[in-house]
Amino acid sequence: MEKQTDLSPLHCMFFIYQSFAYTTNGVLAEEEKKMIGNAMFRWTGSDKKQTNTIIQETLTWAQENIKTIKEQVETMISMIEFLKTQESFDLKKREYFLMDIRNIARADGKFLDSEKKWHDMMSKQLGVEIKISAETDDVIEESLEKVEKRKIGFRR
Repeated sequence: MEKQTDLSPLHCMFFIYQSFAYTTNGVLAEEEKKMIGNAMFRWTGSDKKQTNTIIQETLTWAQENIKTIKEQVETMISMIEFLKTQESFDLKKREYFLMDIRNIARADGKFLDSEKKWHDMMSKQLGVEIKISAETDDVIEESLEKVEKRKIGFRR
């Protein structure tokens, strides 16, 4: 029988960063990878070993459990919901998280409308009033409602 292990907020954050960078335009640019690595390094308190462990565990888990872009998006949105429930993920950390999303979006030299919309969807889901896209609140809300939630977790 598989053992369910705890899913840490850091695993979720890495998955969200990576998924956001890839799903918004179908490319994970080297500049985006570097920006994601820098963000994760900061979140781990500059602990290189922990950063590498989080990245490797998350990539392995995703390879085993995520088979389609649809599943990736559903998991990403479910992980954002999970982060929102974490007591330690307060408003200040949510704002830093969204700043990371914007920095990742800009890392490849392009800040696409789709990236701005995804940022606003995450902002709305996290209950943070930071809006950067031209989309209306209704469009953002409808887009969020269309994404199915997925069970998330790591199994060993």
